[in-house]
Amino acid sequence: MTDTAPPRRRHPVRGYLRAPARLAVPVVAGLTLAGCGPSPVDMVEHPITSTPSRMAGERLQRAAVPEESCAPAPVAPEVDGAGDRTVDSAGPGPDRVEVPRSPERILALGAGAVDVACALGLQDLVVGTSGLPRDADAYLPRPLVELPTLDPASEDAAGDARELRPDLIVLADPGDLDPAVVDALGDVAPTVVYDADVLNWADATEAVADAYGRPRAGGELLLDVITLAEATAERTTPSDTRVSLLSVEGDEATVQRPDTLGSLMLEAVGAQRPPGQRTRDGEGLPPLPESPLAGDELDGDVIFVVVGGDPGAEERARAAFADDRFQDLGAVGARRIFVVDRAVWEGAGPVAARSVLGDIGGSINGLAPDG
Repeated sequence: MTDTAPPRRRHPVRGYLRAPARLAVPVVAGLTLAGCGPSPVDMVEHPITSTPSRMAGERLQRAAVPEESCAPAPVAPEVDGAGDRTVDSAGPGPDRVEVPRSPERILALGAGAVDVACALGLQDLVVGTSGLPRDADAYLPRPLVELPTLDPASEDAAGDARELRPDLIVLADPGDLDPAVVDALGDVAPTVVYDADVLNWADATEAVADAYGRPRAGGELLLDVITLAEATAERTTPSDTRVSLLSVEGDEATVQRPDTLGSLMLEAVGAQRPPGQRTRDGEGLPPLPESPLAGDELDGDVIFVVVGGDPGAEERARAAFADDRFQDLGAVGARRIFVVDRAVWEGAGPVAARSVLGDIGGSINGLAPDG
């Protein structure tokens, strides 16, 4: 017997839920916020290190505790009855897919799919992954990060998936997903596709949770994030602080693009941004007429710098931090610079969002200790 799930409601604004102050998407409740984090200072005095908590000599601001990121016990299946049920699927392939009411072997192909499984306590049901960033162990437990991985676009994807014996495959669509990939994986196990655009990550969280047989829990994750964002905003008053968000690209620090989880979370807590960095719903906005550009567009009362992502990231971060332009920023001299993980701040899902909010709450009003 096959049940049909009620259609999911669409969020009115990309990346956001309908709530007071339009606070954004998911994080699991009960996050313990960390204390003050790092500051980039003179790299000559701070040699490159390779420990997980440092980057180019600087201590990373890291609220996440990977071993505690996932729910300790699985959320109970929410759909009663026997047989399969039908859920929505986005992108190429069928619009509706029959899936197990309570899957037992999940192939989570996409960072968001892995993140939601962790948030729901289903990490022990995941048999394989794809799409996790290089430094995912900064916020996800190592046993989950070290599961077998496969490339959905490879010629051997279906065969590799079959060896893992999944009873459900959840597949990210980055916008150019080949329908042949969906068909091939669909021959292995029911395959549900979700939108991997980070601007739609609230909808994706609900869609993935629905595929996992926990539709109500997906909505509760989003409400928990709103609560955490509101608490972070009330405690730290980021609307009174001009927050600059930078990323190390090449050998220099540049303004972080607006369509990232970190940028969305700064919007969620109502953080003020420098005139040249204003965003709304993950898109850039021009400066207001009454707020003309003044000084360096990189500067702010507080600066978060996103680092990491590949083997050469540490050397590039060291070069960026030693650059004269960077060293001349007022926030650097004031020790208001906080270095954060790219895997987290450019992540997608409730666990990553929780970690971003923890980084914000734990540092925005503090001084960074010397590296």
